[in-house]
Amino acid sequence: MSKFNINLIILFFLVSSVVFAQTVPLPPENLNVTATVEGYAKLMWDYPNIMGIKFKIYKSVDDSPFAPLPAVVQMKNFMDMNVPAGHVYRYYVTAFNSFGESQPSNDVTFIPGQTPPPPMFRKGFIQGNIVDDSTGLPIKGVRVRFYTPDGLLYFREACTDTFGNYFAPLDSGTYLIYATKWCYVPEWYDDVLTREEATPVTIVPNDTTTANFDLRHTLYPTTPVLVSVSGTVIDSVTGLPIKDALVVFLRTNRQMNMMMYQNGTLMGSRDEMFFVPPFGTLIGVVGKAKTDNDGNYTVLLQKNITYIAVAVKIGYIPEFYNNKSSPLDADRLFIVSDTSGINFDLIQNPNVQNSLSGIVKDVDGIGVLSRVVLFQKTPKGIHPVRFTVTDTTGNYYFNYLYSGYYYAKAIPFTLYAPAWYDANPDSCGVFCWVNADSFLVQGATENINICVVPYQPAGFASISGTVSATSKVAGVQSATVYVVDVVSKKIAGYDITEEDGSFSINYLAPGTYQIIADKEGYTIDSKTYELNATNNYKVTDAELLISGTALGIGEEKEIPARYYLSQNYPNPFNPTTEIKFGIPALSKVTLSIYNLLGQRVNVLLSTELSGGNYSVSWDGTDTYGRALSSGLYFYKLDASSINDNGKFTSVRKMLLVR
Repeated sequence: MSKFNINLIILFFLVSSVVFAQTVPLPPENLNVTATVEGYAKLMWDYPNIMGIKFKIYKSVDDSPFAPLPAVVQMKNFMDMNVPAGHVYRYYVTAFNSFGESQPSNDVTFIPGQTPPPPMFRKGFIQGNIVDDSTGLPIKGVRVRFYTPDGLLYFREACTDTFGNYFAPLDSGTYLIYATKWCYVPEWYDDVLTREEATPVTIVPNDTTTANFDLRHTLYPTTPVLVSVSGTVIDSVTGLPIKDALVVFLRTNRQMNMMMYQNGTLMGSRDEMFFVPPFGTLIGVVGKAKTDNDGNYTVLLQKNITYIAVAVKIGYIPEFYNNKSSPLDADRLFIVSDTSGINFDLIQNPNVQNSLSGIVKDVDGIGVLSRVVLFQKTPKGIHPVRFTVTDTTGNYYFNYLYSGYYYAKAIPFTLYAPAWYDANPDSCGVFCWVNADSFLVQGATENINICVVPYQPAGFASISGTVSATSKVAGVQSATVYVVDVVSKKIAGYDITEEDGSFSINYLAPGTYQIIADKEGYTIDSKTYELNATNNYKVTDAELLISGTALGIGEEKEIPARYYLSQNYPNPFNPTTEIKFGIPALSKVTLSIYNLLGQRVNVLLSTELSGGNYSVSWDGTDTYGRALSSGLYFYKLDASSINDNGKFTSVRKMLLVR
């Protein structure tokens, strides 16, 4: 064989491996379990190409729901030593990469001491055909999910093929079936729109049950009705038109989440991915156009949809519509007819050479494809200044930054919760900005890595509501609302509020949850809700109220000659008090609140500050925004100079009276 042919074969396999890794993986096959000599459960499975692929092991004990084991596996086998006798263990395996997680493998059962391993759980089968109700034609790619009547999501789902058919093995029992596909109205079996009206389907061992659907199109017509959107892009200083600027129209975060849950693809449609310097690959791109010599552009968009718009040009700072820095804060554009005047005025990159880089990754060090928002710290708070998208391995980069202090937040595309940068290498998933660490950007600043934690859809319960601010009549846009399981303390889901402050978090298992609103520059608020049969597994009127906080230099203009911590005022107080302190030079500063037992209940500050006089207000709440009871509390200032070995610690008392 010639050297050319050998090189061609090698190139083919390399390209095949890269292409294989650039999609959501296929599920592992032929999972089996055997008992080792020691009595452990040894899992083995088949997979065609493991380059760029890792595996997750899911385990169920007796009748408990499946849950992922903490181990991430790179080989095609795994040994579970935690299998004490007297229980029944079930397993399945998924493959994952930076683009998402596969469907489950077949599941297997293991009973310690029983040889050979037991047969499959009592299985039945579900099948069906799904068509368009107006044309009768089959619909490919419909996502079919199965729920128990008490609200839990079955671990396996199905998807229709080219002929609209689906098939899945299920444990015997009773299920509610839910069929979804983007641009169709979601439907419960049998031809109803609400879960309460759904017809239960019983799966009998070794038998096949049929459940068919005919789905209706949403308000979006099969053939889109297009309208023109136009505007001008100019230089903000000279007022001159900018030629060849790229104007891109994107789906909102809410739409992307709906597509993810309805289609089962974690990042929307691949037809809507587009590489946009300097962001990288943007997801959810539905329209784009370049400006002409006069800075004008026109793009055709589907009407009756809400969009986000951004203008980019090499040499300028990207701008989202109406002078916004990130898609989360950008003004929404609801397009109903031909629209003009969607204009942008771009600012040239500053003549500075400071840059920032890092990785968004999970606790196992695996990169996570994410959006990253950079916030600049000012004497009166923090505000977003830049936005970018990581590459598929989680790497991100910003350049042309002014020297100063910043915060960074990652919002993953896949099933990971947003998180802030934390300097503690052992910390992961910091989801409140008050607990985040700021950092100094000066020169080439590297290794500002953000750790994110996964969450898993687990049921049909839901929580929706609004986030409002004491200083605003309307709702608060771009607040992140987390749902935290009060038992496990793990994040179960999240949403980011739209312009009206609304949020909606779905696919929760029944249980008790704390919802927490996080918005940079605002206090945290939280409330606890129970999702059960009493409230039909849903809360629709959750309300969270946050208030703006200003970290600002006090009235004294001079930099103090020494560290100090003043007595809070007023004292006693209800509901808020002000704490003033001063630092003589650039210092790492932590201001914490403790109760009488010495337990830290809140961290008001944990950041680096330049020399000056500062004031911070406290509203008598803990880290999660919960109101603390009346009593004596202590506030402690720890400060250490960045440039020398100077350190300062001071503690004072204060009295909260409800």
